[in-house]
Amino acid sequence: MNAQEPANYVVSPPLDGGGAVVFVPGLGGRTKFVDRWNEPGRGPVIRRAVWSEPMNVPAVDERGAALASLIDRADASDVVLVGHSMGALVCLEAAGRLDRRVRGVVVMCQYPPHRTPVSPLAELPDRALAAELDAPPHIADTAALPEYARLWRSEYRLLNRYLESYPRPMVNAPIVAVGAKDDASSWSSENLDEWHSYTTERLSVHMVAGGHQMVEELPSETLREWLSTLSC
Repeated sequence: MNAQEPANYVVSPPLDGGGAVVFVPGLGGRTKFVDRWNEPGRGPVIRRAVWSEPMNVPAVDERGAALASLIDRADASDVVLVGHSMGALVCLEAAGRLDRRVRGVVVMCQYPPHRTPVSPLAELPDRALAAELDAPPHIADTAALPEYARLWRSEYRLLNRYLESYPRPMVNAPIVAVGAKDDASSWSSENLDEWHSYTTERLSVHMVAGGHQMVEELPSETLREWLSTLSC
């Protein structure tokens, strides 16, 4: 990457100026499972948005602005943004900037900002933080852990700062809010109902089995059913 270029999202496959479904991951940025959603011959293609410099951690609203700018430059329209965890908040920020270019937003495992408590995880020591995040052994059990822990703490501190900021974006498109029954960040459908405060259109709420990483096991058919409701 050219040193003059700022960190940004890289969308794969690249945006081509038409409609697009873009998935934005949360902490850790895992997106490999998106391949499973893209069954041969079945549209629309679900694209991954990956931050170009993983160890450079900008604020949530800055990431949302970067994603919106990328979509705007590609002249994409009829866009659906799908975000998991912190990625859902990035989608909220991007959608608020893109206005009518966005057809809908799917937020998974994330309460709306005013219902999300400030996280205490930023203050945990390295190993305790890795345990809380269920970090894989190739990170938790190696010399790389301190650097990853630094990144995780930075993410949580920026998240906490975002949760305490105002005003909130408003989305001029429907929102689908998805909670997981064993996830502390989304188990309450009552809290998820309050996503209605962030859209001028309709809100639908769905609950699924599993914990915070349920997105990695989510069947393609289920996701596509939610996407189809955004066309109604």
